[in-house]
Amino acid sequence: MVGNYPSQFVFENLADDVITFRQCAGRPRFCESIVQCILQAIAQPIRIHLTVSESVNAPRTADVKTPAEKPIAVDFRKRLPALDGLRGIAILAVFFYHYAGGLPDRVPSGPLHLLGMVFAFGWSGVDLFFVLSGFLITGILYDTQSDPRYYRNFYVRRVLRIFPPFYFLALIYLVLTPLVGAHWRWIHLSYLFYLGFPFALIWPTLMQVSPLVLTTHLWSLCAEEQFYLIWPWMIVRLRDSAAVLRACAIAGVLAVLFRIAIWGSNWLSIAWTHDFLVSRMDTLALGAAIAILIRGRLQQHILKWAPLTFVLAAGGVVLMCATRHTVNHSDPVIATIGFSVIALAYAAMLVLALRPGSWVEWFLSLKLLRIFGKYSYGMYLYDLPLTVLLSPRREFFIARTHSYAIGSIVFLVFCLALNLLVAGASFHLLESPIMRLKSRFKYV
Repeated sequence: MVGNYPSQFVFENLADDVITFRQCAGRPRFCESIVQCILQAIAQPIRIHLTVSESVNAPRTADVKTPAEKPIAVDFRKRLPALDGLRGIAILAVFFYHYAGGLPDRVPSGPLHLLGMVFAFGWSGVDLFFVLSGFLITGILYDTQSDPRYYRNFYVRRVLRIFPPFYFLALIYLVLTPLVGAHWRWIHLSYLFYLGFPFALIWPTLMQVSPLVLTTHLWSLCAEEQFYLIWPWMIVRLRDSAAVLRACAIAGVLAVLFRIAIWGSNWLSIAWTHDFLVSRMDTLALGAAIAILIRGRLQQHILKWAPLTFVLAAGGVVLMCATRHTVNHSDPVIATIGFSVIALAYAAMLVLALRPGSWVEWFLSLKLLRIFGKYSYGMYLYDLPLTVLLSPRREFFIARTHSYAIGSIVFLVFCLALNLLVAGASFHLLESPIMRLKSRFKYV
């Protein structure tokens, strides 16, 4: 929790950078497209197997195996449906964190309290996005190092994907300034350059421009963009897979040590352990390491040990939260070593999604989850502003239904549908037309 509102994560549809998405039949208007896709998802869940292909980089002689042993490289140029499902899980976690994360305070015990604790843990959806980001971005960069337009293509494609809805939201805030009572300062311009964090950690008042305008959710976007700025240059300089893995390990260790130093010294707010890129590099680095390992000789070992790793890491997260009696990311244990354990669980979940024919891959490839994954970036951007507007209306639904449980469920369904509709409108009317320009900057 940052300020009076939860902080979230990132999240954008990274796969748009490397693959094309099959649109619904024809070119329906955005609202018809969303409804049609949802109906298809409910009527006929689709089981889709991973498409595999030869690795983009030819293996060294020492790495060549017999046909039976040769690792199958994931083709990042084709859409991996299960990864869309993971995005869907991540954005739904963030959504329920915002709209139902306070349930444990309303219901102090019983099954609803336990469910509320799960919702309150939804802030970790950001961590899942970070693992995915590290995985996909590193895969793109590692495979396209020899591209003569390596930097241009990467940065232009990132700009075309991320900037339009982000600056559209900034424009909305600016236009509505008189209505929402916003009080802007020159330092708020740092958000336009994705430097709002860490500045907002130094001056926390920057996170609340007015009671109706909050910027707490932008921390993850700032961290992601800062990562995008640095990582391409690192990959080119490191080049070799072993060097990239060493860099990932160093980044992970430094992130943990930095968080421990913050907690132990009391020099900085505990929020620095959560909302600052350096503090979260272990999560991004873990995803990056998987991208490298999945291309090498250890791929089969990674796939084999993923289930046990997930069970142990997820069990460790549950045990940690149970012993600490909280799921708050400001808890000292969660904020130091806990983030790394959570990242490991999500990394194992990512690898499980890459296992061809597994039930995890099948589940994450369901159309409904993929719809949420497709619109996850827009949902994330517009989610907090909508939360501020809609949360006070919860009591209206409770009063109308004369039941806290039923009213809350109806309220959540209404808010989820509205969030999806707004994100869908943004995707089809704003984002998609601009993203078509990415065809001029294809990766080699």
